[in-house]
This record gives sequence, structure tokens and C-alpha cells, in this order.
Amino acid sequence: MLCRCRDGTSSPIIARMMESAPATAAMTPSTQSLTAKSLAAEHGFPLHGIAHIPESGNTPRADVYAAWLERGLEGPLDYMRESRDVRSQLRTRVPWARSILALGTFHDSAARGERGRDLIAHVARYARGRDYHRIFEKRLMKLALALRKAGVCSRTHWYVDTGPVLERAWAEAAGLGWSGKNGCLIHPRMGSFFMLAEIIMDSAPEPDAPALPHCGTCRRCIDSCPTQALLGSGVLDANRCLVTWNVELRGQSPESTWAEQGAWVAGCDICQTVCPYNAPRRLPAPDAEFAAPLPWQTLTLAECITMDVALFDSAFQSSALRRSGLKGMRLGAITVAGNLKLAECRAAVQACLRDPDADIRRRAEWALARYDAAV
Repeated sequence: MLCRCRDGTSSPIIARMMESAPATAAMTPSTQSLTAKSLAAEHGFPLHGIAHIPESGNTPRADVYAAWLERGLEGPLDYMRESRDVRSQLRTRVPWARSILALGTFHDSAARGERGRDLIAHVARYARGRDYHRIFEKRLMKLALALRKAGVCSRTHWYVDTGPVLERAWAEAAGLGWSGKNGCLIHPRMGSFFMLAEIIMDSAPEPDAPALPHCGTCRRCIDSCPTQALLGSGVLDANRCLVTWNVELRGQSPESTWAEQGAWVAGCDICQTVCPYNAPRRLPAPDAEFAAPLPWQTLTLAECITMDVALFDSAFQSSALRRSGLKGMRLGAITVAGNLKLAECRAAVQACLRDPDADIRRRAEWALARYDAAV
């Protein structure tokens, strides 16, 4: 998922370092582990596991990350390169770190809305709910306090997808799942539709065994990617990934990618929905907070195309889609209307020809040309 601080640092709100009285010496590593996992479940994290930080402080798969950067596959996501050292060496930022409690919570993964009419049908599933940063922040604050009070540790530091941490690598090391060929973390029984967070601790509870890969010879995700962004097993070219452009860069994508955007206003789910481990019968119930309804979920694509600031602010107030911004959402919806030649959106796209924003006008002109092009 792709919401991080641009400078590779953590927000003072989202990542906090906390201290309390030293953990009791009487608690064994096994008891620490059991207690930590029990508390994690109580605080809204059904997926949980522990990984030890080696004496070197090196992050698992740091060599893979370095090779990815050397190939320039981070694309326009400069913060991935700028934070390379601290992502690869955890103790650069947290010198007392000894272990990581990796955490996960499931989001809504069911198909929603009518394709070609409803906005929700054209938004990635992870982005449909409430802003998970806000939800996790509250839970992590309470969980970290509970860990310290229980004597599992005396110091904690947490992140929610914003700090310079290779989340999937640590989660894999903690046994939450393996890094699939699509680059997503996959749980062997419950798929990949979940969010990650982590708490760094100054103690060393009994660790979990790392997850082993189970993709085998399957390459559905690689073959199904509309932009061929998956170059091999777990190797993502962010230059070509739709999420880079329609979420991270708020729709400011090069024209060469507009047709490839297909039916996605924000994000893309294809590499996950084709995965056998995400078969509907496998998927667990989503977290209630993530699945709670939001005002924007009743909007149509046409309404999104002509949306103004007032509607965006009211409908997307607590949504993860605020990341895309008003302009990004409109650009995405115009692009989808043109790609799918949606008759019910044509008038809305035509109205954009008079928009004060030159980027909106240009995208509308492109979309209308798609309408008029021969099939």
C-alpha cells in the first residue's frame, strides 16, 4: 500500500517512542511472546508475529531492496531511495531495538458497486474504507502501553506505513505471510487483503518462524498486470504501476499510461484478485472499522468527474482516498470514462472542457477522443 512521508521519516503523530518501567526479569521469552500476541489480538490485530532484530540491525531482504533501487525501479518515488540507509539498518533510527511485533488487520475485500456506474467499483479495495493510518494510530498507542504495562518490554516505537521500515520484509520474518510474486504479503489461509503495522520493542520475546513462499509455478499476477509492472517474482517496477500514478502522484501520469489505466480511478487490485489465495471462500471478515460505510461510496463516476471542493471535503473527510486528492480523483474518473466509453459520463466529461484547470481540460479532451474513436 503506498502512503508514506516523503522524507522517509515518521510522523510525530503516527510513530511515537515510548518508555516505561523496565520489563520484569521474571517473564520468560515464551511468556513475553504469548502475552504480546494475546494483547495484539485484543487491540484489533488478528494477524501478529514476532521477529528478532539481528545484532547487525540489518533488515531482512535488504539486499533485494538495494538491488531494486540500483535498477531504478522506485521510479518517481524518491523517498524510497532517500531513506535507503535507515530502511536497511533499523538501529540507525532506533538503536535499542531488539525485536519487532508485526501486525495485520483485514480490510473489506468483497466486490462492490456496479462497474461503469458506481465510483466504488473502480477503486482499489484497500482504499475504500476509512484512513487506516488514523485507525491504527489509536490502536497502536493503546497496544504499546499495554505491552509495557504487562512487562513484555520497556520501550516501544511504532509505525503505520509511513516510516522508513521495510514492513513486508519484517512481517515475512515474523511469519505473517510470504512476499508473493505480486510483491504483496500473502497469508497461506487468509490471502493478502490486509494492512500492516509494527511495534519495535527493546525486548526479545520468542520469535516466530519466517513464512515460506507458496506461489510455486503460478504467475497469474504477473500475466494479468495491465501495465506489465511485475518484472518477475516479487519485482515491481513502480514506474509502470498504476498505483504510483493514480494514488501517489494524484493522477499526474504521463499520457502514455492513460489508456493502460483501464477501469481504475484510484489504485488497482488486479494482481490480488487473480491470486488463488484470495479466492472468495478463503477471505476472512473485514475489520468493522475499515468496513464502515462512508459518504463517498454512494457517488457515481459522473458525480466524481464534476466534483467540487465542497463535495470532496464532505464525502471524503475520513477516507483513505484523500491521499489522491480532489484533482487526482477527477482525473482518474475522466480517464476511466474515456477508456470504457461510458455514455452516462459523457456529459460530465464534456463539462470539464470548460474547467479552469488545464490538466482537467486536457484529460477531458483525451477522453472524448476515445469516445469518438472507432472500436
